[in-house]
Amino acid sequence: PPPNCHRVYLAAPGCACCCSQIYAAVQPTEHGYTVVVSIPAETLPAGVSPKLHWGLYRNNPTWVHPSEVVPHESWRDDVTGAMRSHLHYDQQTDLWSIDMKIPRGFAPLTLGFVLWYQETNQFEGTRAGCHFALPIGLGPGKPHPLGPTLMSASKASRPQDVVCTMNFAVFSRHATNMNLCLMRADGTGYLEVALDPATNRTGDVWHVQLPGLKDVGSLCYGWRPNGAGNWAEGGCFHPAYIMLDPYCPRALPVELPQAAYDAAPLLPPEGSVEGPCLLGSLAHLVDLFDWEGVERPTRTLEETVIVELDVAAFTTGSDADASVRSEHRNTYLGVIDRLADIKATGATAVLLGNVFLSSNKPAGAADGASSNGTSAGAGNPQVRRPLSFFAPDTRFAAGGNPGDAANQLKELVKAVHKEGIEVLLEAEFCLTSEAGGGIGGRLQSYAGLDGDMYLRGGGGPEATGVLNTGQPVVRQLLLDALRWWVTEYQVDGFCFVNAENLTQDPHGGVLDSPPIVEELASDPLLASCKLIAASANDSLLPRSGVRGFPHYGVLLEWNNHFGADMLGLLRDNAGGLLSTFATRMTGSQDLFAARWDGGLPGGLAAGRRPAFGVNALEPPLSGSLLQLAGAAEDLDRAEIVARSLLMAVLVAQGTPAFNAPTLSRKGLLRFVRGVLKIRKKYKHLLAPSMFD
Repeated sequence: PPPNCHRVYLAAPGCACCCSQIYAAVQPTEHGYTVVVSIPAETLPAGVSPKLHWGLYRNNPTWVHPSEVVPHESWRDDVTGAMRSHLHYDQQTDLWSIDMKIPRGFAPLTLGFVLWYQETNQFEGTRAGCHFALPIGLGPGKPHPLGPTLMSASKASRPQDVVCTMNFAVFSRHATNMNLCLMRADGTGYLEVALDPATNRTGDVWHVQLPGLKDVGSLCYGWRPNGAGNWAEGGCFHPAYIMLDPYCPRALPVELPQAAYDAAPLLPPEGSVEGPCLLGSLAHLVDLFDWEGVERPTRTLEETVIVELDVAAFTTGSDADASVRSEHRNTYLGVIDRLADIKATGATAVLLGNVFLSSNKPAGAADGASSNGTSAGAGNPQVRRPLSFFAPDTRFAAGGNPGDAANQLKELVKAVHKEGIEVLLEAEFCLTSEAGGGIGGRLQSYAGLDGDMYLRGGGGPEATGVLNTGQPVVRQLLLDALRWWVTEYQVDGFCFVNAENLTQDPHGGVLDSPPIVEELASDPLLASCKLIAASANDSLLPRSGVRGFPHYGVLLEWNNHFGADMLGLLRDNAGGLLSTFATRMTGSQDLFAARWDGGLPGGLAAGRRPAFGVNALEPPLSGSLLQLAGAAEDLDRAEIVARSLLMAVLVAQGTPAFNAPTLSRKGLLRFVRGVLKIRKKYKHLLAPSMFD
């Protein structure tokens, strides 16, 4: 075959005549592309003169025939709507061929064609019985890595003039059609390209390569999948919506242009889509962040003290008024404004509440029941559920520009690291915002791309929104996301809330040795991080939770038994807890000591030092300690109880953790600082050598 051509084999079932092979070549020229389709004459049935039965398309199956492209002496078939053009025979080469000129401005698009034999009125297409698809101005792409990947970039004096080639790849086993949608962040311009299952799909991964992209930092993208199970029938696909790529490094709320709605083959279930749509952003390709040589602090477990804070709560309210600038409230930068308050606690690590890109749900409402929420909008009292595990939440960006979220979060991490304090992130790998198809039933990502793979119980209008961590593709997604946060944002660890979901197989069965936990424990990049498992329901852990979360001697564990037992004794005055109290204060050896005589797998039987247990009174980022101590009934008694509870947390063997709102009362703050000084002075008693 000639250079730069694609060889395709034909075998049309049911036809008496069959062409063995054709050649199709796309050759770039100064003003566009030249397409050459050729067929060896020896492979054709005797006595036929082949015709090209063809059309051009980009984002829908309707074939068009621009006059600039149609060869001379072509005609349109009234029955099929396709164009028919003669192939010319070259006796010297013994080839039938046709040349077509495609202006550069028409690309990217696809040439669809089959052969038609006028003498027998027969068609020949691919072995699958459909037409050939020849990409023009785009390449087949690569299935790995998933997400957007920069393949090449030209040199230019200005960043926006650099010409880039990008590869896009997304997983969807059950989709039968997939379109890539591109637009600018301000909603201008629109390009949608249909992917061909024969050339743009490898296994369960759809992929495409686009050259000639300029100013990629302003580009946003998403996927429009479609499949056999439609929304009205309870399936997970609805091509009215554009899906957020699970692997997008950043995301922005974008008001879709009218062209995006015009390209949709169906209307949304309710006939309209409110508010902006969250789309992946390519700004990470051009944004360079200066860490100024600030390195991650290294803290041993025995010296670690964790303070938990939620970005929104910590930077608003009366406690924040004195130190947080008005324009920094409810933002990442507001946490920097209160850095002195964090240092004052004596904590060595900050556990940030959910900063993953999330959608809002009304508090107390059923998942997906919001009547006025959008995929990017703000609501009233809210429950935030993650939508992307790679992208930071844009709502915490100061200055009104959502695109600044990533760099502002990095500024926060850098500022905290400068003070020698580690940064841990809450990671919710259980509940997502995709229940019932998302906010107001609006598909956003996992449920619409392939809910049967990403979510437990599948997608569709009845989707639970629970991430199916038993699926290999989901496990890989989560591991890749964690590595991204460690390398790109320099975070020091994670706290996995609702961690019991990580122990389940694809069908919900609880595993003694969950694959994702094994991979977490053995991952070389995550080995330097603090990984904390915080289960909401210990009965859903292996062996009913009697040995806690599978840990392989690596993972820390949020000690739910500690909080329950301390509250029972010190707040509720429950009897019969003195022995249990002693166990909790001396490192909860029932959970953390080695136990090889019970037939347990290694991930549960191995022992851990007491510091692997995180001693806290409630699940991560829960409410105020005073309220927990009974302030609603008796504030004076509650403060006494709170001091007793804090004393237990801070001097017990293990890693202490407390919530930032706990310290809003100056008396409690002074108390914590004093106890932590004692803890530091007598650390050899709290971590004796027998545990080394």
